[in-house]
Amino acid sequence: MTPANRLRLDDLEAVADAASAGMGLAWLPSWLVRQRIGAGVLVEVLQDEPGYVFDNYALWLRTSHLPLKVRLAVDALAAALPKAMI
Repeated sequence: MTPANRLRLDDLEAVADAASAGMGLAWLPSWLVRQRIGAGVLVEVLQDEPGYVFDNYALWLRTSHLPLKVRLAVDALAAALPKAMI
């Protein structure tokens, strides 16, 4: 059966809001919907399917001097992302 309407959004938060409002299924990253699932607003489907892990990269120009704020930002992301991606 083909749905009567289709909703297309390019903002993950808007997709999560639409799914939370009962407008259909959505494929979203766990970090974005974790609280909504915990609150019972969203229900996880296809629980037996393996999760998807995405590589994350930090890129900067090759230079003899890497600004300290860049190094600190990269280090903070490297420490925080693994916990957020569960």
